[in-house]
Amino acid sequence: MFKMIDVVGVSPQGFSEAVKDGIDKVLASGEKVHFFQVLEQRGAVRNGELREFQVLIRVATEFPEKN
Repeated sequence: MFKMIDVVGVSPQGFSEAVKDGIDKVLASGEKVHFFQVLEQRGAVRNGELREFQVLIRVATEFPEKN
């Protein structure tokens, strides 16, 4: 069984790197990741220049089993 969590990843390089940032955050919390879905892509422009890529991803992780 899985639980789904929503995570925002960011990167100055691109959308793929922003996805990796989001997944890395979940993995760093100790969760076991099975798959993900990109829900939104957006970016930030500051002073007329593209500065940040952002993604909202839904990540499937292990649902803790009850003993």
